[in-house]
Amino acid sequence: MPARGSHISRRSATAALAALALTLVAPHTAVAAEPGDPRPAWGVVTPQPRQVTLPMEDYGDLVVDGTHGKLFLSDPAGGAIVVTDFRGTVLQRITGLPGAAKLALAPDSATLYTALPGADTIAAVSTTTHAVTARYTTGEGTGPSSVVVSGKRLWFGYGDLGAGNIGSVDLTTAQPTVRLGQSVSNRWYSAPSLYVSPADPGIVVAGQETGSPTPIAVYDVRTGTAREKAYRWNPGGYTGTLSDLAFSPDGRNIVLASGSPYHHQVLRTADLADAGQYPASAYPNSVAVARTGAVAAGVNSSHGSDVFMYKPGTRVSHGVFEFASGDSSPLLLPGGLGWAPESRRLFAVTQESYDGAPVVLRVLTSPGRAASDLALYIPSWGEPGVLEFSGSLRSDLPIAPGTEIRISRRDPGATEPTALPSVKVDEEGDFGFTDRPVGEGLAVYTATFGGDTLHLPSVSSTEVQLG
Repeated sequence: MPARGSHISRRSATAALAALALTLVAPHTAVAAEPGDPRPAWGVVTPQPRQVTLPMEDYGDLVVDGTHGKLFLSDPAGGAIVVTDFRGTVLQRITGLPGAAKLALAPDSATLYTALPGADTIAAVSTTTHAVTARYTTGEGTGPSSVVVSGKRLWFGYGDLGAGNIGSVDLTTAQPTVRLGQSVSNRWYSAPSLYVSPADPGIVVAGQETGSPTPIAVYDVRTGTAREKAYRWNPGGYTGTLSDLAFSPDGRNIVLASGSPYHHQVLRTADLADAGQYPASAYPNSVAVARTGAVAAGVNSSHGSDVFMYKPGTRVSHGVFEFASGDSSPLLLPGGLGWAPESRRLFAVTQESYDGAPVVLRVLTSPGRAASDLALYIPSWGEPGVLEFSGSLRSDLPIAPGTEIRISRRDPGATEPTALPSVKVDEEGDFGFTDRPVGEGLAVYTATFGGDTLHLPSVSSTEVQLG
Protein backbone atom coordinates (compact mmCIF):
# COMPACT_ATOMS: atom_id res chain seq x y z
CA MET A 1 0.00 0.00 0.00
CA PRO A 2 1.25 3.55 -0.68
CA ALA A 3 2.68 5.37 2.32
CA ARG A 4 1.69 8.84 3.50
CA GLY A 5 -2.00 8.19 2.92
CA SER A 6 -1.62 9.01 -0.78
CA HIS A 7 -4.08 7.85 -3.39
CA ILE A 8 -2.64 6.87 -6.78
CA SER A 9 -4.67 6.44 -9.95
CA ARG A 10 -3.73 5.90 -13.58
CA ARG A 11 -5.04 7.66 -16.62
CA SER A 12 -3.16 6.26 -19.58
CA ALA A 13 -3.92 7.03 -23.21
CA THR A 14 -1.80 5.88 -26.08
CA ALA A 15 -1.48 8.83 -28.40
CA ALA A 16 -0.23 6.97 -31.43
CA LEU A 17 -0.52 9.20 -34.47
CA ALA A 18 -2.26 7.85 -37.56
CA ALA A 19 0.03 6.65 -40.34
CA LEU A 20 -0.05 9.09 -43.22
CA ALA A 21 -1.84 8.09 -46.40
CA LEU A 22 -0.97 4.42 -46.22
CA THR A 23 -3.43 3.39 -48.86
CA LEU A 24 -3.56 6.49 -51.02
CA VAL A 25 -1.75 6.83 -54.30
CA ALA A 26 -0.39 10.38 -54.11
CA PRO A 27 -1.92 12.50 -56.86
CA HIS A 28 1.40 14.27 -57.56
CA THR A 29 3.74 11.26 -57.50
CA ALA A 30 5.02 10.15 -60.88
CA VAL A 31 4.53 6.46 -61.65
CA ALA A 32 5.44 4.69 -64.87
CA ALA A 33 2.52 4.00 -67.19
CA GLU A 34 1.43 0.39 -67.59
CA PRO A 35 -0.93 -1.56 -69.86
CA GLY A 36 -4.51 -0.67 -69.00
CA ASP A 37 -3.40 2.58 -67.37
CA PRO A 38 -4.35 5.83 -69.13
CA ARG A 39 -1.26 7.65 -67.88
CA PRO A 40 0.91 8.10 -70.97
CA ALA A 41 4.29 8.83 -69.41
CA TRP A 42 6.27 9.76 -66.33
CA GLY A 43 5.06 12.91 -64.65
CA VAL A 44 1.49 12.63 -65.94
CA VAL A 45 -0.56 11.13 -63.16
CA THR A 46 -4.27 10.46 -62.76
CA PRO A 47 -5.54 10.44 -59.15
CA GLN A 48 -6.42 6.92 -58.04
CA PRO A 49 -8.99 5.77 -55.53
CA ARG A 50 -7.85 4.87 -52.06
CA GLN A 51 -10.01 1.77 -52.03
CA VAL A 52 -12.70 0.15 -54.16
CA THR A 53 -15.67 -1.98 -53.09
CA LEU A 54 -15.90 -5.00 -55.39
CA PRO A 55 -19.06 -6.78 -56.61
CA MET A 56 -18.15 -10.00 -54.82
CA GLU A 57 -19.95 -12.20 -52.30
CA ASP A 58 -16.75 -13.94 -51.24
CA TYR A 59 -13.05 -13.99 -52.01
CA GLY A 60 -10.90 -16.88 -53.17
CA ASP A 61 -7.77 -15.74 -55.00
CA LEU A 62 -6.00 -12.85 -56.74
CA VAL A 63 -3.91 -12.88 -59.92
CA VAL A 64 -2.03 -9.88 -61.29
CA ASP A 65 -1.83 -9.73 -65.10
CA GLY A 66 1.02 -7.32 -65.79
CA THR A 67 0.77 -7.71 -69.56
CA HIS A 68 -2.76 -6.34 -69.73
CA GLY A 69 -2.75 -4.23 -66.56
CA LYS A 70 -5.56 -6.24 -64.97
CA LEU A 71 -6.43 -7.95 -61.73
CA PHE A 72 -8.50 -11.15 -61.62
CA LEU A 73 -10.25 -12.01 -58.36
CA SER A 74 -12.27 -15.17 -57.81
CA ASP A 75 -15.60 -15.21 -55.98
CA PRO A 76 -16.36 -18.80 -54.85
CA ALA A 77 -19.77 -18.02 -53.33
CA GLY A 78 -20.85 -16.01 -56.34
CA GLY A 79 -19.40 -18.45 -58.88
CA ALA A 80 -17.63 -15.61 -60.65
CA ILE A 81 -14.38 -13.85 -61.47
CA VAL A 82 -14.17 -10.08 -61.10
CA VAL A 83 -11.82 -8.22 -63.45
CA THR A 84 -10.43 -4.78 -62.59
CA ASP A 85 -7.67 -2.51 -63.84
CA PHE A 86 -4.79 -1.49 -61.61
CA ARG A 87 -6.80 1.44 -60.23
CA GLY A 88 -9.52 -0.92 -59.02
CA THR A 89 -12.05 0.05 -61.68
CA VAL A 90 -14.27 -2.97 -62.32
CA LEU A 91 -14.09 -4.02 -65.98
CA GLN A 92 -16.26 -7.13 -65.89
CA ARG A 93 -17.77 -9.82 -63.70
CA ILE A 94 -17.46 -13.22 -65.39
CA THR A 95 -20.22 -15.53 -64.16
CA GLY A 96 -21.15 -19.19 -64.57
CA LEU A 97 -18.07 -20.46 -62.72
CA PRO A 98 -19.39 -22.61 -59.82
CA GLY A 99 -17.20 -22.31 -56.74
CA ALA A 100 -14.44 -20.42 -58.61
CA ALA A 101 -11.44 -21.00 -56.38
CA LYS A 102 -7.71 -20.68 -57.07
CA LEU A 103 -6.53 -18.93 -60.24
CA ALA A 104 -3.52 -19.43 -62.52
CA LEU A 105 -2.21 -17.26 -65.34
CA ALA A 106 -0.58 -18.85 -68.38
CA PRO A 107 3.05 -17.76 -68.98
CA ASP A 108 2.02 -15.78 -72.08
CA SER A 109 -0.78 -14.07 -70.09
CA ALA A 110 -3.30 -15.00 -72.78
CA THR A 111 -5.35 -17.39 -70.65
CA LEU A 112 -6.48 -17.47 -67.06
CA TYR A 113 -7.39 -20.82 -65.51
CA THR A 114 -9.67 -21.34 -62.54
CA ALA A 115 -10.47 -24.45 -60.55
CA LEU A 116 -14.23 -25.05 -60.23
CA PRO A 117 -14.80 -27.52 -57.40
CA GLY A 118 -18.53 -27.06 -57.76
CA ALA A 119 -18.44 -28.42 -61.29
CA ASP A 120 -15.50 -30.90 -61.18
CA THR A 121 -13.96 -28.74 -63.86
CA ILE A 122 -11.09 -26.39 -64.70
CA ALA A 123 -12.17 -23.43 -66.85
CA ALA A 124 -10.03 -21.40 -69.24
CA VAL A 125 -10.79 -17.69 -69.60
CA SER A 126 -9.42 -15.26 -72.19
CA THR A 127 -7.60 -12.40 -70.49
CA THR A 128 -8.58 -10.03 -73.31
CA THR A 129 -12.20 -10.89 -74.12
CA HIS A 130 -12.99 -12.36 -70.67
CA ALA A 131 -14.90 -15.16 -72.37
CA VAL A 132 -14.72 -18.76 -71.13
CA THR A 133 -12.83 -20.50 -73.94
CA ALA A 134 -12.66 -24.07 -72.62
CA ARG A 135 -13.73 -26.35 -69.78
CA TYR A 136 -11.77 -29.42 -68.77
CA THR A 137 -13.65 -32.02 -66.74
CA THR A 138 -11.45 -33.57 -64.07
CA GLY A 139 -13.73 -36.44 -63.05
CA GLU A 140 -16.87 -36.87 -61.02
CA GLY A 141 -16.37 -36.01 -57.35
CA THR A 142 -12.83 -34.70 -57.80
CA GLY A 143 -13.69 -31.11 -56.79
CA PRO A 144 -10.46 -29.43 -57.98
CA SER A 145 -9.66 -26.45 -55.76
CA SER A 146 -6.31 -25.19 -57.05
CA VAL A 147 -4.57 -25.11 -60.43
CA VAL A 148 -1.17 -24.11 -61.84
CA VAL A 149 0.31 -24.04 -65.33
CA SER A 150 3.55 -25.80 -66.26
CA GLY A 151 4.34 -25.83 -69.96
CA LYS A 152 1.40 -27.35 -71.83
CA ARG A 153 -0.03 -29.05 -68.75
CA LEU A 154 -2.33 -27.99 -65.97
CA TRP A 155 -1.75 -29.39 -62.49
CA PHE A 156 -4.49 -29.34 -59.90
CA GLY A 157 -5.14 -30.30 -56.31
CA TYR A 158 -8.33 -32.25 -55.73
CA GLY A 159 -10.19 -34.63 -53.43
CA ASP A 160 -12.50 -34.80 -50.44
CA LEU A 161 -11.38 -34.93 -46.81
CA GLY A 162 -9.22 -37.98 -46.31
CA ALA A 163 -8.61 -38.38 -50.04
CA GLY A 164 -6.57 -35.44 -51.31
CA ASN A 165 -4.32 -35.86 -54.33
CA ILE A 166 -2.80 -34.18 -57.40
CA GLY A 167 -3.91 -34.49 -61.01
CA SER A 168 -2.92 -33.11 -64.39
CA VAL A 169 -4.48 -32.09 -67.69
CA ASP A 170 -2.31 -32.61 -70.78
CA LEU A 171 -3.17 -29.89 -73.31
CA THR A 172 -0.75 -31.16 -75.98
CA THR A 173 -3.13 -33.85 -77.20
CA ALA A 174 -6.06 -33.28 -79.55
CA GLN A 175 -8.38 -34.33 -76.74
CA PRO A 176 -6.96 -33.03 -73.42
CA THR A 177 -6.03 -35.96 -71.21
CA VAL A 178 -6.70 -36.02 -67.47
CA ARG A 179 -4.48 -38.06 -65.19
CA LEU A 180 -5.34 -38.46 -61.51
CA GLY A 181 -3.44 -39.89 -58.54
CA GLN A 182 -0.10 -38.24 -59.28
CA SER A 183 0.90 -37.97 -55.63
CA VAL A 184 1.98 -40.65 -53.17
CA SER A 185 -1.05 -42.28 -51.54
CA ASN A 186 -2.13 -40.78 -48.20
CA ARG A 187 0.14 -37.72 -48.59
CA TRP A 188 -2.76 -35.28 -48.47
CA TYR A 189 -5.70 -35.26 -46.10
CA SER A 190 -7.59 -32.91 -48.40
CA ALA A 191 -7.03 -31.24 -51.76
CA PRO A 192 -3.55 -29.65 -51.61
CA SER A 193 -2.95 -26.12 -52.85
CA LEU A 194 -0.41 -25.92 -55.68
CA TYR A 195 2.13 -23.20 -56.48
CA VAL A 196 4.45 -23.07 -59.49
CA SER A 197 7.89 -21.46 -59.54
CA PRO A 198 8.01 -18.47 -61.93
CA ALA A 199 11.76 -18.99 -62.29
CA ASP A 200 11.37 -22.71 -63.07
CA PRO A 201 7.84 -23.70 -64.14
CA GLY A 202 8.86 -27.34 -63.97
CA ILE A 203 8.83 -27.12 -60.18
CA VAL A 204 5.51 -27.26 -58.32
CA VAL A 205 5.11 -26.97 -54.56
CA ALA A 206 2.06 -28.42 -52.81
CA GLY A 207 0.83 -27.48 -49.34
CA GLN A 208 -2.03 -28.55 -47.10
CA GLU A 209 -4.34 -25.68 -46.14
CA THR A 210 -6.67 -27.54 -43.80
CA GLY A 211 -5.50 -28.90 -40.47
CA SER A 212 -2.27 -28.79 -38.53
CA PRO A 213 0.56 -29.57 -38.92
CA THR A 214 0.91 -28.56 -42.58
CA PRO A 215 2.76 -30.94 -44.92
CA ILE A 216 4.73 -29.40 -47.82
CA ALA A 217 6.04 -31.24 -50.89
CA VAL A 218 8.10 -30.28 -53.94
CA TYR A 219 7.49 -31.94 -57.33
CA ASP A 220 9.36 -31.99 -60.61
CA VAL A 221 6.63 -32.07 -63.29
CA ARG A 222 8.69 -31.57 -66.45
CA THR A 223 8.01 -35.04 -67.82
CA GLY A 224 4.26 -35.01 -67.20
CA THR A 225 4.63 -37.14 -64.09
CA ALA A 226 4.83 -35.53 -60.66
CA ARG A 227 8.15 -36.75 -59.25
CA GLU A 228 8.44 -35.88 -55.56
CA LYS A 229 11.79 -34.21 -54.82
CA ALA A 230 11.25 -33.22 -51.19
CA TYR A 231 8.61 -33.68 -48.51
CA ARG A 232 8.30 -32.23 -45.03
CA TRP A 233 5.37 -33.12 -42.84
CA ASN A 234 5.78 -30.37 -40.26
CA PRO A 235 8.18 -27.59 -41.27
CA GLY A 236 9.15 -25.13 -38.59
CA GLY A 237 8.14 -27.29 -35.63
CA TYR A 238 4.40 -26.72 -35.92
CA THR A 239 3.25 -25.16 -39.14
CA GLY A 240 -0.53 -25.02 -39.34
CA THR A 241 -3.32 -23.63 -41.50
CA LEU A 242 -1.35 -22.72 -44.61
CA SER A 243 -2.97 -19.73 -46.33
CA ASP A 244 -0.43 -18.63 -48.92
CA LEU A 245 2.98 -19.37 -50.41
CA ALA A 246 5.32 -17.42 -52.68
CA PHE A 247 8.63 -18.10 -54.41
CA SER A 248 11.72 -15.91 -54.28
CA PRO A 249 12.51 -14.37 -57.70
CA ASP A 250 15.25 -16.95 -58.34
CA GLY A 251 13.00 -19.82 -57.22
CA ARG A 252 15.50 -21.06 -54.64
CA ASN A 253 13.29 -20.34 -51.63
CA ILE A 254 9.63 -20.37 -50.74
CA VAL A 255 7.94 -18.13 -48.17
CA LEU A 256 5.02 -19.53 -46.20
CA ALA A 257 2.09 -17.69 -44.65
CA SER A 258 0.40 -19.96 -42.12
CA GLY A 259 -1.59 -19.42 -38.95
CA SER A 260 1.37 -20.68 -36.95
CA PRO A 261 4.20 -20.06 -36.24
CA TYR A 262 3.87 -16.31 -35.77
CA HIS A 263 6.28 -15.38 -38.54
CA HIS A 264 6.61 -16.03 -42.26
CA GLN A 265 8.83 -19.07 -42.67
CA VAL A 266 11.39 -19.34 -45.45
CA LEU A 267 12.29 -22.82 -46.76
CA ARG A 268 14.75 -23.93 -49.42
CA THR A 269 12.86 -25.15 -52.46
CA ALA A 270 15.34 -27.94 -53.18
CA ASP A 271 14.98 -29.81 -49.88
CA LEU A 272 12.53 -27.74 -47.76
CA ALA A 273 15.25 -27.03 -45.20
CA ASP A 274 14.85 -23.96 -43.00
CA ALA A 275 16.24 -20.83 -44.65
CA GLY A 276 15.16 -18.07 -42.27
CA GLN A 277 12.04 -16.08 -41.56
CA TYR A 278 10.32 -12.73 -41.93
CA PRO A 279 9.35 -11.71 -38.38
CA ALA A 280 5.98 -10.10 -39.04
CA SER A 281 3.30 -10.81 -36.41
CA ALA A 282 0.72 -13.34 -35.27
CA TYR A 283 -1.47 -15.22 -37.75
CA PRO A 284 0.33 -14.82 -41.10
CA ASN A 285 -2.16 -15.30 -43.94
CA SER A 286 -0.67 -13.71 -47.06
CA VAL A 287 2.67 -13.19 -48.78
CA ALA A 288 3.73 -11.64 -52.07
CA VAL A 289 7.25 -11.37 -53.49
CA ALA A 290 7.97 -8.71 -56.10
CA ARG A 291 10.22 -9.20 -59.12
CA THR A 292 12.82 -7.10 -57.33
CA GLY A 293 12.78 -9.41 -54.31
CA ALA A 294 10.77 -7.07 -52.08
CA VAL A 295 8.48 -9.01 -49.74
CA ALA A 296 5.04 -8.07 -48.45
CA ALA A 297 4.11 -10.23 -45.46
CA GLY A 298 0.45 -10.01 -44.44
CA VAL A 299 -1.26 -11.08 -41.24
CA ASN A 300 -4.81 -11.51 -39.95
CA SER A 301 -4.93 -8.62 -37.47
CA SER A 302 -7.86 -6.51 -36.33
CA HIS A 303 -5.84 -4.30 -33.96
CA GLY A 304 -2.33 -3.91 -35.36
CA SER A 305 -0.28 -3.70 -38.52
CA ASP A 306 -1.70 -5.70 -41.43
CA VAL A 307 1.21 -5.85 -43.90
CA PHE A 308 4.93 -5.78 -43.10
CA MET A 309 7.26 -4.64 -45.87
CA TYR A 310 10.79 -5.91 -46.50
CA LYS A 311 13.29 -4.51 -48.97
CA PRO A 312 15.10 -6.97 -51.28
CA GLY A 313 17.62 -9.06 -49.38
CA THR A 314 16.61 -7.86 -45.92
CA ARG A 315 14.74 -9.55 -43.08
CA VAL A 316 13.91 -6.41 -41.06
CA SER A 317 10.70 -4.60 -41.96
CA HIS A 318 11.14 -1.01 -43.12
CA GLY A 319 7.45 -0.08 -42.79
CA VAL A 320 3.92 -1.32 -42.43
CA PHE A 321 0.39 -0.82 -43.71
CA GLU A 322 -2.41 -0.51 -41.17
CA PHE A 323 -6.00 -0.75 -42.43
CA ALA A 324 -7.93 0.06 -39.25
CA SER A 325 -9.37 3.57 -39.04
CA GLY A 326 -11.80 4.80 -36.41
CA ASP A 327 -14.45 2.13 -35.85
CA SER A 328 -13.40 0.31 -39.01
CA SER A 329 -11.14 -2.75 -38.64
CA PRO A 330 -10.80 -4.41 -42.04
CA LEU A 331 -8.95 -7.72 -42.18
CA LEU A 332 -6.52 -8.74 -44.88
CA LEU A 333 -7.98 -11.83 -46.54
CA PRO A 334 -5.94 -15.04 -46.96
CA GLY A 335 -3.82 -14.87 -50.09
CA GLY A 336 -4.95 -11.28 -50.54
CA LEU A 337 -1.70 -9.63 -51.67
CA GLY A 338 -0.23 -9.06 -55.14
CA TRP A 339 2.47 -6.80 -56.61
CA ALA A 340 2.17 -4.64 -59.71
CA PRO A 341 4.95 -5.37 -62.24
CA GLU A 342 6.85 -2.18 -61.42
CA SER A 343 7.05 -3.33 -57.76
CA ARG A 344 5.95 0.05 -56.39
CA ARG A 345 2.26 -0.72 -55.99
CA LEU A 346 0.87 -3.47 -53.83
CA PHE A 347 -2.71 -4.70 -54.11
CA ALA A 348 -4.50 -5.88 -50.97
CA VAL A 349 -7.93 -7.48 -50.63
CA THR A 350 -9.70 -6.81 -47.34
CA GLN A 351 -13.03 -7.34 -45.65
CA GLU A 352 -14.50 -6.46 -42.28
CA SER A 353 -15.60 -9.30 -40.04
CA TYR A 354 -19.33 -8.59 -39.84
CA ASP A 355 -21.82 -10.59 -41.93
CA GLY A 356 -22.37 -9.15 -45.37
CA ALA A 357 -19.28 -6.93 -45.27
CA PRO A 358 -18.11 -5.96 -48.76
CA VAL A 359 -14.86 -7.16 -50.29
CA VAL A 360 -12.56 -4.17 -50.77
CA LEU A 361 -9.53 -3.78 -53.02
CA ARG A 362 -6.82 -1.41 -51.78
CA VAL A 363 -3.97 0.08 -53.82
CA LEU A 364 -0.99 0.53 -51.49
CA THR A 365 2.07 2.60 -52.33
CA SER A 366 3.94 4.07 -49.36
CA PRO A 367 4.28 2.00 -46.18
CA GLY A 368 4.16 3.99 -42.98
CA ARG A 369 5.53 3.64 -39.48
CA ALA A 370 4.11 1.15 -37.01
CA ALA A 371 1.97 2.37 -34.13
CA SER A 372 3.66 2.35 -30.73
CA ASP A 373 2.04 1.66 -27.37
CA LEU A 374 3.68 3.49 -24.48
CA ALA A 375 2.46 2.63 -20.99
CA LEU A 376 3.44 4.40 -17.77
CA TYR A 377 2.18 2.23 -14.94
CA ILE A 378 0.77 3.19 -11.54
CA PRO A 379 3.79 3.87 -9.30
CA SER A 380 4.44 2.58 -5.82
CA TRP A 381 6.18 4.16 -2.83
CA GLY A 382 9.64 2.86 -2.09
CA GLU A 383 11.65 4.50 0.67
CA PRO A 384 9.81 7.39 2.35
CA GLY A 385 8.94 10.12 -0.12
CA VAL A 386 10.19 8.26 -3.19
CA LEU A 387 7.90 7.12 -6.01
CA GLU A 388 9.02 4.16 -8.09
CA PHE A 389 7.76 4.09 -11.69
CA SER A 390 7.86 1.44 -14.38
CA GLY A 391 6.65 1.41 -17.96
CA SER A 392 6.88 -0.26 -21.32
CA LEU A 393 7.07 0.58 -25.01
CA ARG A 394 5.61 -1.94 -27.46
CA SER A 395 5.09 -2.03 -31.22
CA ASP A 396 4.56 -4.43 -34.10
CA LEU A 397 8.09 -3.54 -35.24
CA PRO A 398 11.02 -4.16 -32.85
CA ILE A 399 12.00 -1.42 -30.41
CA ALA A 400 15.76 -0.89 -30.23
CA PRO A 401 17.32 -1.14 -26.76
CA GLY A 402 18.35 2.32 -25.61
CA THR A 403 15.37 4.06 -27.22
CA GLU A 404 14.77 7.27 -25.25
CA ILE A 405 11.63 8.03 -23.28
CA ARG A 406 11.14 11.62 -22.07
CA ILE A 407 9.66 12.07 -18.60
CA SER A 408 7.92 15.13 -17.14
CA ARG A 409 5.99 16.00 -13.98
CA ARG A 410 3.33 18.69 -13.57
CA ASP A 411 3.28 19.64 -9.92
CA PRO A 412 0.03 20.37 -8.04
CA GLY A 413 -1.27 23.79 -9.06
CA ALA A 414 1.35 24.23 -11.82
CA THR A 415 0.34 25.07 -15.37
CA GLU A 416 3.51 23.84 -17.04
CA PRO A 417 5.32 20.52 -16.56
CA THR A 418 8.86 20.14 -15.28
CA ALA A 419 11.21 17.97 -17.33
CA LEU A 420 12.76 15.05 -15.46
CA PRO A 421 15.77 13.02 -16.63
CA SER A 422 14.99 10.88 -19.67
CA VAL A 423 15.16 7.11 -19.45
CA LYS A 424 16.01 4.36 -21.94
CA VAL A 425 14.21 1.10 -22.64
CA ASP A 426 15.93 -2.26 -22.20
CA GLU A 427 15.96 -5.26 -24.59
CA GLU A 428 12.34 -6.00 -23.71
CA GLY A 429 11.17 -2.43 -24.22
CA ASP A 430 10.75 -1.83 -20.47
CA PHE A 431 11.96 1.13 -18.42
CA GLY A 432 11.82 2.55 -14.90
CA PHE A 433 12.71 5.60 -12.82
CA THR A 434 12.19 7.16 -9.40
CA ASP A 435 11.13 10.62 -8.27
CA ARG A 436 10.78 12.49 -4.98
CA PRO A 437 7.78 14.84 -5.41
CA VAL A 438 6.95 17.67 -3.01
CA GLY A 439 3.75 19.47 -2.09
CA GLU A 440 0.16 18.34 -1.84
CA GLY A 441 -2.46 17.78 -4.48
CA LEU A 442 -2.60 16.11 -7.88
CA ALA A 443 0.68 15.57 -9.71
CA VAL A 444 0.69 14.31 -13.31
CA TYR A 445 3.62 12.27 -14.66
CA THR A 446 3.92 11.91 -18.42
CA ALA A 447 6.12 9.63 -20.50
CA THR A 448 6.66 10.56 -24.14
CA PHE A 449 8.13 8.56 -27.02
CA GLY A 450 8.92 10.88 -29.89
CA GLY A 451 8.85 8.23 -32.59
CA ASP A 452 11.57 7.27 -35.06
CA THR A 453 11.96 6.05 -38.62
CA LEU A 454 9.98 2.84 -37.90
CA HIS A 455 7.57 3.89 -35.17
CA LEU A 456 4.90 6.52 -34.59
CA PRO A 457 5.11 8.57 -31.37
CA SER A 458 2.99 7.83 -28.32
CA VAL A 459 2.32 9.30 -24.88
CA SER A 460 1.13 7.92 -21.54
CA SER A 461 0.32 9.74 -18.29
CA THR A 462 -0.31 8.76 -14.68
CA GLU A 463 -1.87 10.88 -11.92
CA VAL A 464 -0.65 10.76 -8.34
CA GLN A 465 -2.48 12.34 -5.40
CA LEU A 466 0.15 13.72 -3.02
CA GLY A 467 -0.31 14.51 0.63
